[in-house]
Amino acid sequence: MGNYQICDFCGNLSEKTSRKMCKSCEDGYIKVRSIVEKYPDTMVIDISRQTGISTSKILAFARNGFFILKEGTIEGME
Repeated sequence: MGNYQICDFCGNLSEKTSRKMCKSCEDGYIKVRSIVEKYPDTMVIDISRQTGISTSKILAFARNGFFILKEGTIEGME
C-alpha cells in the first residue's frame, strides 16, 4: 500500500502517520486530549458530549494506549 494505511479507529484508508490513524481520527484524538489535559477526571460520556466523538472511539483510543481508563474517567498517557 506504499504511503497509505488503514486507520486503526475508523477503518478508512489514509496517508501513513506515526499514530496509525487518519486525519479525522487524529483531530478527534487531539480534541479528547485537550479536555483530558485540563480536566483529567472527566468521565468518558462527558467528553463524548463535549466533543461529539463517540464513546466507542474514545474507548478505542484508550485500548490502543493513548489514554488510561480509571473508574469511568480517563487520563492522558502519551
